[in-house]
Amino acid sequence: MERLIILTDNKSGFQISKPDFKHFRSMDVGRIKQYFVDRGFIVDVLKFHELDLQMDFRDVNILYQTSEAPGSFYKRYIEDLIFQLEKRGAVTLPSFEYFKAHHNKVYMELLRNNFKDNSLKTLKSRSFGSWEDALYYNPVFPVVIKKASSSGGAGVFLARNDFEYRKHLKEAGKVLISDSISGIVRDKFKNLAKKTIKTLYPERSGYVEYDTTPISNPLIVQTFIEGLRGDYKVLYFGGKYYAMYRKNRDNDFRASGSGRFFEVPGEEQEGLLDFARKVTLEIDFPLIGMDVGFDGEKYHLIEFQMIHPGTSALQRSKYWHVFMNEKWIRTDGLSDLEDEFSRSIFETIRRRK
Repeated sequence: MERLIILTDNKSGFQISKPDFKHFRSMDVGRIKQYFVDRGFIVDVLKFHELDLQMDFRDVNILYQTSEAPGSFYKRYIEDLIFQLEKRGAVTLPSFEYFKAHHNKVYMELLRNNFKDNSLKTLKSRSFGSWEDALYYNPVFPVVIKKASSSGGAGVFLARNDFEYRKHLKEAGKVLISDSISGIVRDKFKNLAKKTIKTLYPERSGYVEYDTTPISNPLIVQTFIEGLRGDYKVLYFGGKYYAMYRKNRDNDFRASGSGRFFEVPGEEQEGLLDFARKVTLEIDFPLIGMDVGFDGEKYHLIEFQMIHPGTSALQRSKYWHVFMNEKWIRTDGLSDLEDEFSRSIFETIRRRK
């Protein structure tokens, strides 16, 4: 019999749902478990710390929760765990590589670089380990600066000139790490003293023990698409495509986090779906969330995720599309998130077997 382990957070939460279009909550883990039990699976629902790491994980299917907590500290723990489970033969859903791209725009861009279809790489991106590294880059303005771990439009800035570029680099890279407030003050004075020694007494700089470069978030500098009033949010669930149009925030270039969703006009559906399908042909996973921009001539893949992709397009949509016999087929009706999630994962497991 097939075995499935569902790993939840410490509050038994699993992934995300937004059924009332306002408040995030956990998906119904009990319903997901029952879906697989009804199809002959042995299913265990465990918190991360309850997992017995001494067991044999070969061919065990692992569905798991992630973390978007600031600093990505817990997410790094999950990354270590999923990487090790995959090495020991578990079928992690999604795979470690796709999971690593979540809340990590640097790795997302590295994944994009490996895409074969150049139409998915129209946005040119450069990644940097710190804002100081990015100062050596001379971009063609305007550019978007993104903190590597931002979401919902936070940590995303538009720079139209060199002054704004330098200003927003520091804003995107800014991070404080210390055990206490007094520790922040102490570290600041210690670094100031070290910098003074290096400046006034270069011959003694070798005696200064610690690096004095600023602690910084990694970040992305990316092509900006002029004139967009919004973007498209496309969700792919096991062959079904759900799409919504999302308007920008008021007096802002960002659509992410605006919550302003509208149906995609009929004349725009086919081109958008054709482009979204290109993404699904590059990524071997049945759950993909895509942010897509259209400048009037070309589509642009802005971002993509394979875990926590955002659920509004599915839960708001009154229809979906399937690509069948070389054409798009529309089916009217509402979709249930837990059912579509479970079906997509089940069909993937069955196909791989």
